[in-house]
Amino acid sequence: MTATPAPGPGPDRDAAVTLDVDASTLRVDRRRNRLRLFVTLVVAVILYWLAVMIAAVVLGLVLALRLLLESGEVATSLDELKFLGIGLAGVAGVAAVIGSLVAAFRLPLQRRRLEKQVLAESGARIVGDTATEPGVRRVRNILDALAIAADIPPPRFAIVEDPAPNSFAVGTRPSRAIVAVTRGAIDALARDELEAILAYEVSRIGSADVALSSWTVALTGAAMGALDDDVSRLVGKLPFWASGRLRRWAMRDAAFERDKAAVRFTRNPSSLLHALETLREEPLEVERVSAATAPLWFEVPARVEGARTTVDERIAALRRLGAG
Repeated sequence: MTATPAPGPGPDRDAAVTLDVDASTLRVDRRRNRLRLFVTLVVAVILYWLAVMIAAVVLGLVLALRLLLESGEVATSLDELKFLGIGLAGVAGVAAVIGSLVAAFRLPLQRRRLEKQVLAESGARIVGDTATEPGVRRVRNILDALAIAADIPPPRFAIVEDPAPNSFAVGTRPSRAIVAVTRGAIDALARDELEAILAYEVSRIGSADVALSSWTVALTGAAMGALDDDVSRLVGKLPFWASGRLRRWAMRDAAFERDKAAVRFTRNPSSLLHALETLREEPLEVERVSAATAPLWFEVPARVEGARTTVDERIAALRRLGAG
């Protein structure tokens, strides 16, 4: 079906989306991503709980031992050592319970924190439905039309005032999704290229890939940050290492899979290929991107540590799909 935009004010009200999208292809990708999302959530929650509990136990034991040393009382007999061990075990148990409660309280907040983090980090500005600026209105119309075609709620839309063409999507469920587009994408990309990038982001929302990447970034980042440097030196970096491994597993081959899903959705690999070629020739990169939120972006800047897939590799893969 050819997506038709919702009517709106301004000169872009008659803009039509030229992509012939097929929303049925998103269901297969959605099932795969939901299974991966379930596994990621379970493991990430365990890792986060483990990291917080370890931090709480270590802190409790350190405080208890410090109090003992400051008191000047040193256990000498076997009975005293036994009671000391029981006391420290009790402290560890109480600390573990407190750590578990803290983890249970903080986990639901990670979603909102991620949205706020990526918006603040990128400088993205949410655009209301009443925006009248021609370029912004055009993007809003295209997004609305693609959302209807994908059978998802229209995502919130944000502008990033950056001259480098790029975009990102974030949100743990379709009704909360945000699609952000840089000023450079609006100004520099041809119409079919801009449509292809927006269709790419909408297909990610419809296939649950945005939910997968958002939860993965939020929860693995939380687990990595639960242990400070001092605690990590005492107990090792197991939660940190495991969280990094989990993120790599959940988002393995993410760029290729997202491109293929977008092509299946739009049935037009050429437009996405042309968009990637334009980005490859563009010397500018989005300035405000961190390694933590980089997986959410359409193009991960080459300077970001951990960037795994280059634009050239994505272009080559699309050409193998018959994009030209």
